[in-house]
Amino acid sequence: MNNQPDSWSEGSSYLRYDRSERLKRAPEAVQQMYEPDYIKKVSLLKSLTATRSSRSVLFAIVAVFALSFASFLFKTDRQSGKIQGVPVKLEYLTQQEYLYVNISFGATEQSDDYALPLTVRITAANRDTEEKETKTVKVIYIGSALSVPVQFPAHTYKRLEAVVLTDSKALSLQSVIKK
Repeated sequence: MNNQPDSWSEGSSYLRYDRSERLKRAPEAVQQMYEPDYIKKVSLLKSLTATRSSRSVLFAIVAVFALSFASFLFKTDRQSGKIQGVPVKLEYLTQQEYLYVNISFGATEQSDDYALPLTVRITAANRDTEEKETKTVKVIYIGSALSVPVQFPAHTYKRLEAVVLTDSKALSLQSVIKK
């Protein structure tokens, strides 16, 4: 065996090529990666779809957004709205053996000869028999606050629906009756 020290064990490393020469011939993207202050900028979409876990997080975010948007669009309890610029509100009260329903029309600025004929159809669905009872009231709205009261003879109703009709438009208000 040879007792002379190797060039490998002297603390200096031996390379077959020069890194700086090789980087000069490399593409520009590779040269940028070897710069000391290089930070790779990744787009938001690429970072959200780069790995399986980030794709599942993206899917969860999209699913929650879609569900909340759908619940806003398909909200079944709509107790107020507007028809031809007139604010309308559905209110109810259960007391003793009666269900009292009130459709309120808000006051608006109108001319003196303004008259809007309205038909209010209120339907209450019975909780036990699933039968529906409907009452229809015809009123004329002249711009001042208007209240249309209706009462039903039992308190076993589960759902209310009020449809307000004019000549060319309809507004549907719904509410679930809570005990």
